[in-house]
Formats: sequence, structure tokens, C-alpha cells
Amino acid sequence: VSRSRIFDGRALRQRGFTLVTGVFLIGILAALSIYMIGMRVIQDSSAIIDTLGTRAYAAARAGAEWGAYQALRPGPCVAAVNSFALGGTLAGFTATVTTTPSTYNEGGTTVTICNIQSNACNIPAAGGCPNAAGGTNYAERQITIVTGK
Repeated sequence: VSRSRIFDGRALRQRGFTLVTGVFLIGILAALSIYMIGMRVIQDSSAIIDTLGTRAYAAARAGAEWGAYQALRPGPCVAAVNSFALGGTLAGFTATVTTTPSTYNEGGTTVTICNIQSNACNIPAAGGCPNAAGGTNYAERQITIVTGK
């Protein structure tokens, strides 16, 4: 038996092994690529939601400061609910400011405590916040402050 026949027989039996390995590696690399793309999308959406939350906090703070200004102006603190759209870098956000006065007697002096609650969101319901329906990119923050006169 010649040596070339043995070699030819082995070569015929092992044909296609490299093709199976190649297909397996391409499949693994494709699955890894899909996973990495999915992680990138999750990271991007997390960054967007984080930015919306920060802007909602700034909008709620702006509403609380507006409410404090209204409460500390000359005149009584009155019960009111005001909603307004914000501009500038907070465009797209709405703040709803609720003012609730409470009157107390402190050693014969009448003191009015004004509770100011500011809700801010980017998808208002009926022109105000909060929105119970929300949505995928819904961001809302609430700040409560207390002032007295």
C-alpha cells in the first residue's frame, strides 16, 4: 500500500472540519455583537432618562422658588394651584405649584406658614403635573418647601 493512498484516505474523511469550526466562530461573534449593541442601547437610554430626571428636578426647583417668591411678597399667603410651562433649557417641562397656608397662634402673634409643593414633569396631564399615565420617557420630580411670615 502506497503512502499516498493512506494520506488521501485520511484527507477524505477529515474534509469539512474547518468549515464547521468557522461557522461556529462566526455564530459566536454574531451573538457577542448583538449583545454588545443591546448593552449600548440600554446605556444610551439610561443616560437620556438620567438627563430628563435632572431637568425635571431643576424645573421643580424653579417652581418652588416661584412659589416662595409669591408667598413672601407683601400680602397674605393664599391657597392656590398654578401650572406653567418653563422656557430656556427647561423647555418642554411644566411645573405645577400648590400653595397651602396654615395659620397658627404663637404667643399671641398670628403666624402664617405657607406650604409650597412643586411638581414638575415633561409630559403634563391636562396642563399640569403629575401625570398618572406617564410614558416611556416620563420624568417627574417633586419638591416641598415651607415658608413663614
